[in-house]
Amino acid sequence: MTRIGILATAAALALATAADAHPRIKSAGPAPGSAVEVSPKALRIKFNEPVELSLSGIDVTNAMGKKQALGALSTAPNDKAQLIVPLKNTLAPGKYTVAWHAVGDDTHRVKGTYSFTVKKAGTSG
Repeated sequence: MTRIGILATAAALALATAADAHPRIKSAGPAPGSAVEVSPKALRIKFNEPVELSLSGIDVTNAMGKKQALGALSTAPNDKAQLIVPLKNTLAPGKYTVAWHAVGDDTHRVKGTYSFTVKKAGTSG
């Protein structure tokens, strides 16, 4: 391999490593694409790395685009990679979209959306 080829390969690997450093969802509750029996009391999003709480956020909208009332966003007490937001009200049956943004150690803001469905009225235990 030529010197230029080695340098190009090293540069590509460095960029790939930097891109992998951004927060990515590992899991969520309710899970993306899931159908839950009743309204959850809170939403939880677990990332692959700790996130900066003051620079991160979650919004929840119903099928008509109306934002749902949420409590204060926090991280789990022993897990700074998990965002938690309580729902102030019970979600009615229907489809909901979760829009999130998070900032990790690299200070780059990443964002995404996913949806879940509530099957019937009531809250989880």
